[in-house]
Amino acid sequence: MTKRTRNIAIAYGVWATAFFLVAVYGALFFSHGEYGVSAHLWLTLTGMPLSFVSWGVPHGTALGVAVAGVAGIIQWSAMSEFWACWDRRKGVEKNET
Repeated sequence: MTKRTRNIAIAYGVWATAFFLVAVYGALFFSHGEYGVSAHLWLTLTGMPLSFVSWGVPHGTALGVAVAGVAGIIQWSAMSEFWACWDRRKGVEKNET
């Protein structure tokens, strides 16, 4: 895992945790799912397309928000590793020519 991937995973993890806490706050103190639905949609939008997997669980629940957050972390970490691999490959090609 590169340093960039670690930073991205931490940043998106904080982002997802904040929205998870918003969903739990809405469920515990206001007894309705509007906070959870909003958190779920935000995490789905920022973690597309992999976070669409979370639409298989009930929308607005803590589980749905958690699945969307984990899917986003997996997606952005994988993309960061892909970018790092691409940069290394591009650097190797430049040194060979």
